[in-house]
Amino acid sequence: MKTFKSHINELKMEIPGSKGWVLGTKDEPKKLKDKDIIWRSKVHHWDNDVRSDNTRLIIVKNKGKFDMWAKSDKSGKIVFHFGTKPTLDAAKEFASIRKWQEKK
Repeated sequence: MKTFKSHINELKMEIPGSKGWVLGTKDEPKKLKDKDIIWRSKVHHWDNDVRSDNTRLIIVKNKGKFDMWAKSDKSGKIVFHFGTKPTLDAAKEFASIRKWQEKK
């Protein structure tokens, strides 16, 4: 049974400058495999845009561009799309501005 808090965390929101929530929408990427992920962050305990505990930013190469997603560390599902950057360096810069630290 879902708690009220987890239900609120999964509601769709409009956030300026971001693609937004994808949980349960057609925008959710196909099943991502670990080999598709070229960069992943440490787990964040809270993110102001994603508004969810225990998420990590992942960067996936897609047709020569780099998609940035928030992935729930608990469920393994993609919950938020931060958009696409033309280069890996631009995507990593976005991550550092947002204070996502790379998992090593």
